[in-house]
Amino acid sequence: MFSKKYIKLDSVDSTNNYALSMKGTLPFKEGLVVTANYQTSGNGQRGKFWESSVGENVLVSIVIESNIPAKDQFSLSQCVTLALYDLLTLYTDDVSIKWPNDILVGKQKIAGILIQNILKGNEITHSVIGVGLNVNQTKFKVYSPQATSLKLLLNKTFDISIIQEELLKYLAERIKQLRSGVNQQKEYLSVLFLNNKVTVFESEGQKFMGIIKGVSQRGKLHIQLEDDSVAEFDNQEVKFLF
Repeated sequence: MFSKKYIKLDSVDSTNNYALSMKGTLPFKEGLVVTANYQTSGNGQRGKFWESSVGENVLVSIVIESNIPAKDQFSLSQCVTLALYDLLTLYTDDVSIKWPNDILVGKQKIAGILIQNILKGNEITHSVIGVGLNVNQTKFKVYSPQATSLKLLLNKTFDISIIQEELLKYLAERIKQLRSGVNQQKEYLSVLFLNNKVTVFESEGQKFMGIIKGVSQRGKLHIQLEDDSVAEFDNQEVKFLF
């Protein structure tokens, strides 16, 4: 699925930006894979900078022809995070997905995704799936959650090209599953970080206790509050404190 067109860059502002800049050209179709040794302006969710040392991590963007209703875009996010989960559980334990789309080992972040969609009316025609996966980097700035890598976890150096190809394989499998009509939400919830556990959250500057009770089809987080009511939050509206 992802062997049609590889573009390998030494340095770029963002692999997602590079892929999107090709919109309207012949190579911009399903199977375009853009990789880089370094990103000068790699982005994560909420516009956050994605830190990555030169040549030490997987930095990749994949173009797919989504052809799904815009209202179902979270199904693609679930699909991609599950592919990362599949990959990482080959190497280590205690892997989970932190809503909406970070991958943790224990309480440390090892991977994140940024999906940018192209719309035509109410349909997503193409998606650029950006993945940052920490592989051989061992020094990180202080973040919340703190970052980790495969090398830090397992005390060995990995061949990044092999890890990347494994990721593309699992992603292709998960996308095929999604397109066959399989609802992946139940599996996503089964590996969701802190699901059904009492957790401290913050929203609009206020801290509160709650229990994650699920995620809507549109990707909103359902939290049971102390009065037993259930509130719904978008990605920008709540953060975890742990």
